Amino acid sequence: FPIQYESNSQCVWIITASNLNKVRAKMSHENLSLRNRSFSSDTSLSIMPHFCRQVIQINFEEFDLELGYDTLTIGDGGEVGDPKTILQVLTGSFVPDLIVSMTHQMWLHLQSDESVGSIGFKINYKEIDKESCGDPGTPLYGIREGDGFSNGDVLRFECQFGFELIGEKTISCQNNNQWSANIPICICEYCQCYCTLQTD
Repeated sequence: FPIQYESNSQCVWIITASNLNKVRAKMSHENLSLRNRSFSSDTSLSIMPHFCRQVIQINFEEFDLELGYDTLTIGDGGEVGDPKTILQVLTGSFVPDLIVSMTHQMWLHLQSDESVGSIGFKINYKEIDKESCGDPGTPLYGIREGDGFSNGDVLRFECQFGFELIGEKTISCQNNNQWSANIPICICEYCQCYCTLQTD
């Protein structure tokens, strides 16, 4: 990223975050953004090996893989490829707001086929408390009710006057540390009508 990755790529990353203190970091081009080459790598990103009370949260700044052919598989723990630990299999351009591990490790496995590639992805990651889904944020022009992000907590959303809510009004933090849905978006109720009048 941001240069198109090549075909037949097999890339593996393992993030190990085991510090008692919360650690924030941002992936750079040198460690987790895809580069313009085909390679097989097993990169471990370690944060001070110690007894861990946190889990890992990632969110995507950019994401674009060839839909249906290239995939990014994200799993919990350090056993790459274990089907029992898979959290998400992503392709195309749609991704969750956040992905949170159940343990102090998370693995990512990119696979691309022999045809054309795309620009890849860029993520941020940090440690958060165990049994938490992380802060999903608040929609632009939206209002959020609730400030708990632990398992079982519920967040409710509405939009400011003049905006329509698209998506779920309520999301809950599930026991697998994933939100039940992405946060909704707020779109202007009158913009479409205005554009229609202008073009008629």
